[in-house]
Amino acid sequence: MSKNYKTRCVSLSISDQLSSLEYSSFSSLIIFSFLFVFSMFLLSATQIYAGVIEGAVYDFDSNEPIPVVSIRVEGTGKSMATNDDGRYRLRLDNGTYLLKFSHIAHYSETIEVTVTDSVINQDVKLRPSMIILKGIKAYTRAYDPAQKIIAEAIRHKQEILNKIKSYSFDAYAKLVLANRSKDSANIMMIVESQTESFWESPDKYKEIILARKQSANIEGANNMIGIGGLLNFNQNRLDFGEFLVVSPTAKDALDFYNYYLLDTLYIDNQPVFHLEIEPKSDTKPLFIGTIDIADSTYEVVGVDVRFNKAIDMPLFDSITYSQRYAEFENGFWMPIEIRFKGNLDIPFPGLPPLLLTYIGTPHDYTINLVHEKDTFDEYVIEVDKNADDVDSAQWFAGQIVPLTEKEQLGYKRIDSLENASVPLWKKAVMVPLGALAITMFAEDVFHFNRVEGAYLGVPINKKDVFPGLDLSFKSGWAFKGEIWQNSLKADYYLSEKRRRNFSFGYHKEVTKRPAVMPGSGENVTFLALYDKIDPNDYFLEEGYYLGFSTKLLPKLNISTTYSDYLQSSLENSTEFSFLRKSKRHRLNPDINDGRLRLLSVSTVWDTRPLMKNKSEIFKMDVATYTVLKASFEYAGPGLMDNDFHYKRYNISINHNQRLFGLGQSQLYLAGGFSDGDLPLQQNFMVNHSGYVFSSPVSFKTLGENNYEGYEGAVIYFSHDFGRNLFEWSHIPLIKDIPFSLGIHGGAFWTSQNSENSMQTVASYGVAEKAYSELGFSIGRITPFQFRLYFTWQLSDYETDKFAITIGGDLF
Repeated sequence: MSKNYKTRCVSLSISDQLSSLEYSSFSSLIIFSFLFVFSMFLLSATQIYAGVIEGAVYDFDSNEPIPVVSIRVEGTGKSMATNDDGRYRLRLDNGTYLLKFSHIAHYSETIEVTVTDSVINQDVKLRPSMIILKGIKAYTRAYDPAQKIIAEAIRHKQEILNKIKSYSFDAYAKLVLANRSKDSANIMMIVESQTESFWESPDKYKEIILARKQSANIEGANNMIGIGGLLNFNQNRLDFGEFLVVSPTAKDALDFYNYYLLDTLYIDNQPVFHLEIEPKSDTKPLFIGTIDIADSTYEVVGVDVRFNKAIDMPLFDSITYSQRYAEFENGFWMPIEIRFKGNLDIPFPGLPPLLLTYIGTPHDYTINLVHEKDTFDEYVIEVDKNADDVDSAQWFAGQIVPLTEKEQLGYKRIDSLENASVPLWKKAVMVPLGALAITMFAEDVFHFNRVEGAYLGVPINKKDVFPGLDLSFKSGWAFKGEIWQNSLKADYYLSEKRRRNFSFGYHKEVTKRPAVMPGSGENVTFLALYDKIDPNDYFLEEGYYLGFSTKLLPKLNISTTYSDYLQSSLENSTEFSFLRKSKRHRLNPDINDGRLRLLSVSTVWDTRPLMKNKSEIFKMDVATYTVLKASFEYAGPGLMDNDFHYKRYNISINHNQRLFGLGQSQLYLAGGFSDGDLPLQQNFMVNHSGYVFSSPVSFKTLGENNYEGYEGAVIYFSHDFGRNLFEWSHIPLIKDIPFSLGIHGGAFWTSQNSENSMQTVASYGVAEKAYSELGFSIGRITPFQFRLYFTWQLSDYETDKFAITIGGDLF
């Protein structure tokens, strides 16, 4: 089972006069992207209960509604919390129950209710409490009492951690996006889900999205909101994506935090210490806020924190995170509400300043159970195949937290806008934005390069044509290259669990020459159209392949493929560019034309956890992972008539990790060699990234030069310190620099075989002596994390001695 991945669900009421782009398809694409990433930074039908109890909880003195009141059904694992309007809804089988209503700073109240087939309305009033224990005065900032309390919590933490070996729970999750610049009722997006989750010590986790619902401007397939694992504040470090944050009860917490006793209150008739957390440093990822510790057991029973300056999340501001707990049988305190809230500012036309609010409400806990054998598989998050087909009665049964009045109005408003006719002027505005989106994200529909010119195509993908069979087809025309291109692919899955499948494909397509650097061969349409930058080289390939793949071990896949292709050279067909009229496109080099019949075997070991959205499988974006790939190719007379005869071996390692609290590192290693007459199109090639734009792991001083050989090796290292070095300097002005600092560098070597009859045509340079470069980068120069790279060549090749390029997460 994959390690416990903590998904932080951090995954538009236009002004009646001005906001023209808010519900457009392109704005929706922007929102979908952030929703998906956020669902990666923080997932059977639901039982229909016989009766419903609903109502509101009010303060006895002020008669004001009380949000986040915990409601526990005594004698069961069921619990929930009231919403922001103080309202609640419980669904229970017929019978008599005791409901306990608890809230910090209020006396608990227990009532008896009898559930029938009807809806029962039950409002509750809680009396406010202010408790002063002997020897401890409320509202003081006494340092010593708080420090002693935390010291006891740390001393008891292993005992607390050992108490719970496993648990399961159901949950309801909701993410709401609102326009900050207007009335808070002006909601722009709502996403909801109902899930079940399973956990087992030390780090096994599984979440299944049973049902999901969203406002009309969101596609159901983009809704992956869930709980994503319970952050345990009794652990030493808490995983918030890029940052490992020191827990307030870590073994070394007193080295990082000051604590102050603010109040001593009662929750469920048990004294609870309400402590302020103050970080001792702004240069280490730490919390600011409050934590509640139960007297005698010293368990964490409440958290309300924000992040210090060391935790810098681009586009987000004023982030808060909170957990509310309830005590269950046998003294277990478990979260019943998780809340994440923050301002989100996306610098894109038509998108106003946003307020993002996520709420997750775990309930129906079963603690220390024995999970079924197949509970934990390779998918950390999985969407049930019927998640989008739940009817209103089933959804209502599982929506344990009622929507607030503002959220109900938001649903109605968004649905009415989506169903309204779109004015002609708005459609006209969307044409260029839609074209830009296709240019950047839909290569199978449109792309541009110097060989094909403009390409326009139609892709068709069909899942489960019949059980286990997926089909994909695309066809298109290259206008300047004057080539009809077609592709047909079929995948038949024998075993979903083992990911065992047969595949067959035929295509006649313009194909990119493979390169050894990660990210090579990505869509270069935008750069080619505007600046004639294209690191790829192309040839025409027509033929078929047969393949088989299977999972050998968890994280380890193996595949074998037989292919029969006719490959031929292509020339440049266009010099078009929007901006660089005088510059000429780099010539597309020739290949060794002929028929290639090839047998290949490859293995991939990838430690990233998996997420399954029905039939779609995704790798989850995590801070630490390793991808190891190895492959072998053989082409020769033994595979029928063949114009080529060679063996080719290749291996690569891509490792990403946090580095001792100093930031995020990436190390890439690759190498390979061949035996026989390796054709030019199968050479080991290191390609350039262009004069302007670069990816983090790419050679930036190559200009527009590529290097190749029948054997070669590459090493590249990139590290982002974030703002740590500036903050650690403690030098006025420097410590407040808002940018991040990184370093990068690498080397590669290639060699040519003079006895290889296929290598007589010179296409690229050969780096017989190692090519090397080193540099630094300044990041976060825009909200979208653009990065400036300053790189020096350390070797002595006729390429750039110094280069300034732009890169970042977008490239």
